[in-house]
Amino acid sequence: MDGNHDPLESPYNAFNRLSEELSSAYIGLAERAAGLEAELARSRREKERQREEKEHLADRLAALLDSLPGGVVVYASEGCVTASNAVARDWFGADLQGRRWAGLLASGHLRLMDDGRELETAAGRQLVMSQRYVPGREETIVLLTDVTEERRLQAELEQNRRLATMGEMAARLAHQIRTPLATALLYANHLTDSELNASQRQGFGARLLARLRDLDRLTRDMLGFVRAAPGRPRDVALSALFDDVCQTLDAAVRDGRQLHIRDSDVEGVLRGDRQALTGALCNLIENAWQVGGPAVVVKLAARESAAGSIEIVVEDNGPGVDAEVSERIFEPFFSVRSGGTGLGLPLARSVAEAHQGSLRLEQRCGGGARFVLRLPLHAREASVGHQFVLAGDSR
Repeated sequence: MDGNHDPLESPYNAFNRLSEELSSAYIGLAERAAGLEAELARSRREKERQREEKEHLADRLAALLDSLPGGVVVYASEGCVTASNAVARDWFGADLQGRRWAGLLASGHLRLMDDGRELETAAGRQLVMSQRYVPGREETIVLLTDVTEERRLQAELEQNRRLATMGEMAARLAHQIRTPLATALLYANHLTDSELNASQRQGFGARLLARLRDLDRLTRDMLGFVRAAPGRPRDVALSALFDDVCQTLDAAVRDGRQLHIRDSDVEGVLRGDRQALTGALCNLIENAWQVGGPAVVVKLAARESAAGSIEIVVEDNGPGVDAEVSERIFEPFFSVRSGGTGLGLPLARSVAEAHQGSLRLEQRCGGGARFVLRLPLHAREASVGHQFVLAGDSR
């Protein structure tokens, strides 16, 4: 063993090396900690920036929703409203937050129309509704568009269209009136003859009365066509409408006319002018009787159509309608019958269009004609089980 060797040198050197290693490790940890702290600070700043961006985006979206001309309602999967814009709140006149969407419909703030695609507020505003489900958020977005003014303009346009044709119609009306009026004057002149016996006087009086009735019918049809726009709209149950038709045509049925009203599974409620709708159906039925003659059988039925509509069908087993005639059958004053005013079918179509509906002619296989009156379905009615068979004196 070397006598000059310090026994503490080796442990001392080891301690120094360990100290240097610890110092280096500490410096590394400090640098790592500083890096992590800087990274954390950057992460916090990024999250803060993202939060501010989201808040800014949310504010912009809220402002955008409130500036939309339509209403927006968002409800969760359980049916509670989670968001709405100012327009929707103004329309419904209530705070929607937390309310159940189905409850709003039941409370009277909203009423479903046209098989769930159209709504009417308590104030009478008409809204078209579209819905979109958002899977990720388990929410449904409801978009509401106000069509009140559009409906009013449509009715006004229809009225203007009818008024625009009055010049042509007035000339045709004068031609239609001329013959029965001249005949009525002739019969009235005969009645002044003092040499007429009672039987002759009664005969001329009956003919005069018949011509005056023709003039009255022509005038009523003309006024009905011009005023075909519906009055104040009301709920009209389909069953009640068919009842009205039965009552109106009861006298004709008792005189031998045949009308079958077939039972239907359709239990609908329409929205419109009950008197105008009844008149339109009666016009279609009476037209079939007049064209087909005493033996013709007319059937009235209803069926549910696509897109939330009801189709009321009037069909007969008469001679049908020629192709050439069918192209002009809805023209005012066009008639193939002697003594016909040519206003019954145009009036029925005008009533249909005034109710946002339509009227079309279909040819039946095996003869006869079929008129289909299509009207929007407003709501459902409870089953009433109506079935009528009117034929002569049987009901």
